[in-house]
Amino acid sequence: MLGVRETHVNKLANKVVLITGASSGIGAAIARLFAREGARLALAARSVEKLRSLAASLGANALPVPTDMTDSAAVRRMIEATVERFSRLDILINNAAVGIYAPIATVSPEHLEKVIATNWLGPVHAIQSAVPHMRRQGGGQIINISSVAGKVAIPWMGGYCATKFALNALSDSLRMELAPDRIQVITVCPGRIDTPFIHNAFRDPSTQPLPPNGIAAERVARAVLRASLRGKREIVVPASNWMFVWLHALFPRLTDVLMVSFLRGRMPKAENQT
Repeated sequence: MLGVRETHVNKLANKVVLITGASSGIGAAIARLFAREGARLALAARSVEKLRSLAASLGANALPVPTDMTDSAAVRRMIEATVERFSRLDILINNAAVGIYAPIATVSPEHLEKVIATNWLGPVHAIQSAVPHMRRQGGGQIINISSVAGKVAIPWMGGYCATKFALNALSDSLRMELAPDRIQVITVCPGRIDTPFIHNAFRDPSTQPLPPNGIAAERVARAVLRASLRGKREIVVPASNWMFVWLHALFPRLTDVLMVSFLRGRMPKAENQT
């Protein structure tokens, strides 16, 4: 185990890593783990105090960059601040996201636009700003934190699922486009995670989000580290969730029925409208 850890440290030592959505949950867990493995960090989020507290706990090589991912100009400044401080950007981790629990037919347009701006346009703007720097330095890595909900759509979460499906497609296209520039693109698809995510999600008053009952954010962080070091194309965390993806591919009608049956009791407004 000691030898493995030393290899990890050697590979991440002095690497510059920018993590969005870093103030809590998966982002904070990734930040702590990557810091232990020798990375220099730029940490972005809207929660200024939480972000600064995390950066302070990680030492002098952690730069807090308060950023609203729905603001394209702010996202560009986030990238520039990182490069100005550390002179390069090796790994961009697009983790910031917001959930939404509501039927598509009645979802608030304002909420839906906010979700799209955070979950999809935010990463697009970050990537467009980061890629020129990565090209100049001869390569880099982009890690997009997506979701199993970007592979199998979930009823009453269509707005969120749509952004994650789009993020997966973006990753697949980027992977082919950026390969000649030695820029790797990795997609990470977690399942249910025990984080504050559900409490920060948009939802209509009668819709109950799924209970957390998921794996720890630290487990996702370890999987992200392994994927980064090994240059993986795509991972699902936990790996057992591949069974759900495959089941849906083989028996889509059956999985649709099972999901509706499981969720309908938590979505009473949607039930009354069908």
